[in-house]
Amino acid sequence: MSWEEVFRNYLDDKDIRILKLLNQDANISDAKLGKLVGLSKTAVRLRRVKLQNSGILKIVGVVVLQNLGIPYADLLVKLKNDIVLREQFINKLIANDLVYEVTEYMGDWDLLIRLFHNNIAKLKDESLKIISDKAVQDYRISYVVKTYKAWGKSILSSI
Repeated sequence: MSWEEVFRNYLDDKDIRILKLLNQDANISDAKLGKLVGLSKTAVRLRRVKLQNSGILKIVGVVVLQNLGIPYADLLVKLKNDIVLREQFINKLIANDLVYEVTEYMGDWDLLIRLFHNNIAKLKDESLKIISDKAVQDYRISYVVKTYKAWGKSILSSI
């Protein structure tokens, strides 16, 4: 399934093309975007700003941890059925600088928590600290070996 098929009920073809191009290269200029999409630089800028202001598009810098040799882990967490504990736990995760993603799930697990540290022993300690919270009912920890694709593209120099 293509981006166009997924987003066609929400965005027009020009906005989808802008998103795809920015996903490939977030540093692309509005002038180059305009040429590739068939719009003026001003029209592209207005569309990009509208996508950003609506929250659909967020341009961020991403640190590729494996390229630095920094270990990272995924924690799947099942939370106790206590709304106050849940909110407190999520707020602690958001405030933790070593946690770079917190995603809520429907299904067997409530949260995916992604975190990193400067060595594997400290990463394990930080993981155990997180899952020892009174809000946690069950968990699974997976230490990442290699990421092949993230943020819409291959992050390896070559395979």
